[in-house]
Amino acid sequence: MSIRHSVGLVSLVSLLCSSASSAAQESNLLLDHQFKAHDLRGEALIQVVYSPTNDSFITAASDGKLKLWSAPASIKSEFSPPSKPMLFNARFAPDGRSVIAAAYNGIATQWDVSTQQSRQYRPHLSGVTDAEILPGLVGVITSSDDGSIRFWSSQGTLLHRVQRPGVSRHMALAGSRGLVAVTQDIGDVTLLNNEGDLLQIFPTQQGRLNDVIFSPNEQQLVTGGFDGTIKIWDVSDPSKPIRLLHTIAAVDGSGWIEGLALNNRGQLASASEDGVVRLWSLTGDLLASKRLSDSHLMSVTFSPDGRRLLVAAQDGTVSALRVD
Repeated sequence: MSIRHSVGLVSLVSLLCSSASSAAQESNLLLDHQFKAHDLRGEALIQVVYSPTNDSFITAASDGKLKLWSAPASIKSEFSPPSKPMLFNARFAPDGRSVIAAAYNGIATQWDVSTQQSRQYRPHLSGVTDAEILPGLVGVITSSDDGSIRFWSSQGTLLHRVQRPGVSRHMALAGSRGLVAVTQDIGDVTLLNNEGDLLQIFPTQQGRLNDVIFSPNEQQLVTGGFDGTIKIWDVSDPSKPIRLLHTIAAVDGSGWIEGLALNNRGQLASASEDGVVRLWSLTGDLLASKRLSDSHLMSVTFSPDGRRLLVAAQDGTVSALRVD
């Protein structure tokens, strides 16, 4: 066989192997359904979050609407602030019985899912970027465009404030450990306890951080940034320097990481600017990928059993997938 034919054969085999690998990755994420949760245009924001206790989920978007869904495309309730300000984020309480939304008007609002009774946490000097309800409904933590992190009583009284430079953007809660992680636009993560005591600040070198999550055992922290990388950190002892365990390199052409989710089987899902959802191992192996949209993917969430995935795109479309 000539060298030219030999090289051609190698290239063909390589191409076939690559195609087979891509097909295998696609088959690991099975698209069940897509539906328009919000009608969004331009540089919009949308978050999708599964309930920690059942199959219901919420979507919150820059159209000012917070929706509770009992199943894909089956809306159950709508919770929206009266003036419908832009919503940056929304969360369930750990028991799934209430939801809270962070709004551009500087107010965080919490609703009881059953009664729709509400309570507000205000004022902030600028927009509220994220909010978390503490276990047992003993209080609320909010982050803001003004860089502050605020700790509130369950009745809405401001108890403590921690000031950080720039914008404090996203939060993650390790409920059983009483830990809170808050990202800053300068690429730092601030670790605190539930009372607002500052434990540690560490740089990630990822640029602006678009998401941060704790692992199910609450011993690791995962960050995703503007540079397209994902980093896994050891936060088992916040009194010691935080140790970088692994970096998942940016995928060429994928843009920045917008959302992260981690299930109890150690599978890490990422939503990217290129419209592709990817499934990773915590050591950086790409397990699956699927293109879902021509718009940016903004957020991703696992069902409590870790076998289903919801992904929200910038145009308001939500994709429901099964993880095979």
